[in-house]
Formats: sequence, C-alpha cells, structure tokens
Amino acid sequence: MRLLKKPGKDSLLTDRETAYMFFRKNGIRRTVGILLLAGLLFLSFIAVSSVPVKASGQDIRTARPSADGALHVEGTQLVNEKGEAVILRGLSTHGLTWYPKYINDSLFRQISEEWNCNFIRLAMYSELYCGNEKEESLSLMQKGIECAVGADMYVLADWHILNDSDPNENIEEAAAFFDLISRQYNDIPNILYEICNEPNGDTTWEDICRYSETIIPVIRANDPDAVIIVGTPDYDRILMVAANKPLPYDNIMYTCHFYAASHYDALFSELSAAAALKIPVFITECGISEASGDGSIDYENAAVWFTYLNEHKMSYAVWSLSNKPEASAMIKPWSSSYERLEDDDLTQTGLWVRDLVGGTDPSDIRIPERKGSRLSESSAGALLLSAGSDGINAIRKWPVIALCSFLLAGGGLIAVIASFYIRNRNKKILTYDDIVRNEEAVPAFTLLSRRLILLLSSALSLIYLFWRIVFSIPLKYGVLAVTVNIILLLVELLGFFETMLEPGNLPALH
Repeated sequence: MRLLKKPGKDSLLTDRETAYMFFRKNGIRRTVGILLLAGLLFLSFIAVSSVPVKASGQDIRTARPSADGALHVEGTQLVNEKGEAVILRGLSTHGLTWYPKYINDSLFRQISEEWNCNFIRLAMYSELYCGNEKEESLSLMQKGIECAVGADMYVLADWHILNDSDPNENIEEAAAFFDLISRQYNDIPNILYEICNEPNGDTTWEDICRYSETIIPVIRANDPDAVIIVGTPDYDRILMVAANKPLPYDNIMYTCHFYAASHYDALFSELSAAAALKIPVFITECGISEASGDGSIDYENAAVWFTYLNEHKMSYAVWSLSNKPEASAMIKPWSSSYERLEDDDLTQTGLWVRDLVGGTDPSDIRIPERKGSRLSESSAGALLLSAGSDGINAIRKWPVIALCSFLLAGGGLIAVIASFYIRNRNKKILTYDDIVRNEEAVPAFTLLSRRLILLLSSALSLIYLFWRIVFSIPLKYGVLAVTVNIILLLVELLGFFETMLEPGNLPALH
C-alpha cells in the first residue's frame, strides 16, 4: 500500500486514511451545497408556479389526430385519448359547391403546416344537397374530409341549414347523409359532426331535440364515440335552453355563433352563463366582421372574444375560407390562387385570422394596415362586387381581351381601307353630294359601310364569344344543362362564322 505524508507532520498515512480524511472534510461542504441548491430550486418552483400563466394561443398545444387520436368530451372540455384538454383552432369553408376550388390537398396542407391550423369545418348547405346539387355536395364533402386527413387536421362535417330554418324539414335526407358519412369514416380519428347549423325562424329547442333524437342514434350506430355538435335556436345564439335541458347522450357539445362587429355584451353574457352551468360549447362559426358576413371589422372586440375562448379552452372555426366579395372572406375577390395563398392573396381578415389560428395571443395580433377605402363603400365598388368573384376576374381580364379583339379587327379595317383605296385610286374624288345622291357612287360607299359595320360587329362579337366560352357554361348544373348550353353556343358560333363568310348579309345603308 502506497504511503503518504500527512501535511504538516512527519508521520505517514495510508491511502485509505487519506481518503477518509478527504471525504470527511469535503463531504460536509458537499452536503450543505446540495441542500442549499435543493432549497433554491424549491423556492424557484414555488415562485414560478405562483405567477399566473397568460392564457394565450402559445400556451395551448396544437392537437393533431396523429398524436392525440379521436377526441371526446369530459365535463365541459374537449379532450384527447389521454384525457388531456385540447383546443381546435380552425377555419370554416363557405358553401362547398360555391367555392369548390379551395377544397384541395395543397391548400389544406399549407394551412395545416404553415398556419398551424389544426381544424377545418366543411360547410355543406343542406338546401343544395336536398335540391339539385346532391352529388356535387357529397363529393366535395368526401374530398374535403380526405384532404383534412392527409393534412393531419380534425374535420367537421357540417349539415349547414340556413334558409331551411327548421332541421326537421329535411330530416330524412339528413339521416341518410350522416349514416353514409359515419359509416364511411368511422375508423378515422379526425372526424366530428355538426348536425344542424343555425336553426332559426320559429324553430324551438324542442324542435331541435326532436331532430337530434333521430340523427344522433344514426351516427352512434356507426361511430359510437364520435363528438356530435348540436345547434341552438336563433342562429345558434340561445345557449341557455340547452344548458337547462341538455340532450341525454355522451360526447355532445352545443354551439354558439358570434361575429365581433355585431355581438357584444348580450351574447357574451349568454355564453358566459351557459359555461357557468357546465355546458360543453364548441364555436363552430364566428368572425370578426358583422353578422351578415360583410360590413365593418371590429378587431378590438374580436380580441376580447378569442381571449375568452382561449382562457376557457373553447374550440372554434372562423368564417370563411373563400374569395367572396365581403368582409368576412379571408381571400381577396380577385385572387385566382387556389392551391397556395400568399400575403397578397389575403384580405385584412385573412391576415388577422392566420395569426390567430397560428397561436398568437389575440391582443398581440397586428391589425393589418388598411390601404384606401373599402371597395364595397363606394357605389361603383358595390356594383363591381355584385358581379361576384368570377365576374371580377372576367372584368379584370376584359381590357386584354378587348385590346386583342380590336387589334385583330383594326388589322382587318386597315386591309379594307387599303383595298378600297387601291380599287378607287384612279377615280375622281367623290363629293358629299356624289356619295349621297349619285347612284353610281353609292355601291362603293355601301361596300365600305358594310365592311366597317362588319368589323365593328366582329370585334364586339369576339369579346362576347370569349366570355361565352370561358365563363358561361354551367358545369355544376349537370350534363343536360351543359349539353343544351353548348348547343346554343354552337348556334351562336355558326351565326358568327356565317356573318364572316357572307358580309353581304349585313343590311345596306341607303
């Protein structure tokens, strides 16, 4: 065993004795240090936990079907498979058949990945589904669900009643629809069901209960644990009737719709009172404009509403992912981008909502700078917006179409004038009296007049035919409508070509 000298003394110590002395001397210091460190950590923990956490979007984890699985309701809260509270922040489409181009994989992936949106509501108007657009409505609903699944978002199948104010009006069609959808998608965790958007008019809570007692068992037979959201009277603004008489089913939520520029203390109090009675609420539609979907935008009141939703972990969908010419639309009316949206494609609403669903605290969202007056505030702007999105795009393209048509017609006019000059250059210059009264001179003048009229008519006809071919064929109304429309178009084209081939058919000027 190695021998060491004890410091300051001549005596010798073994390794074991030296080690013992070292740990005895330093062990006390280490123990004290550990105890002090533990005490500091404990005090820090107490201090941090005593500070209230700001209930902002950043503090709420973005739920995803791939990680959180199928959702269900516990008490008033929407929770994941582990029982953890979640919030869905998302967008609502406008009517699927009116804006079908926004239902695509690329756009859904963008809003999911870049906007951090985890929820999409598919608004399928029931009156159209029950009318002559059933196949298209169903096809777009199925496509939307599959796009949402591909983008790892939760998706709400919305039976969007509105003008058919009482859901019982089309209860058989609704039952068949939800039976089909719940059977087709019962094995995916993404889907939720909204069985009646905005009951209105004279529709009572008893009417809605009677409807729900038919539709809910249909869904439950195929998808036993799915979350089902039920509308409330007066456009989803009377929650207390549901709070006082809830439906006797599990995994049921009730909806309230608000628009920040129209709804203030009264509706806010309704929501707060219902929440106090422990009713589970899901805001399936809301906006920062007026309730009409147009008009002014109230950013300040919107921040109040969405802060409350975040604090109470209430899920919501903002209206609307469309380029409809109104204040609530997130996309500019003249935007022709459907698969990817850049800043220039987004309205003030779109820019604000993108930050909202991305998790920015509502009070911290920058209010977009307003450039000039709102288009709809002028009479000319209102007239332009009345043309709709396709009409606005057609009007924007019209100058180019008109220019090309007039250039084509102008070239023909120059050729006619040159031809007329060459054929009459050896003749004397005709006076006004000769042209008007001399019968021998009239044919040449008549020929020129006819050709001028033909060229003007051709230019205008080319503009019309371009619009007729590109914008007027009713593709969404079925084979019969398209066939008849194309036949009429062919008649118009034949008439145009006949005029070109037989200019003599134009009336002479005498």
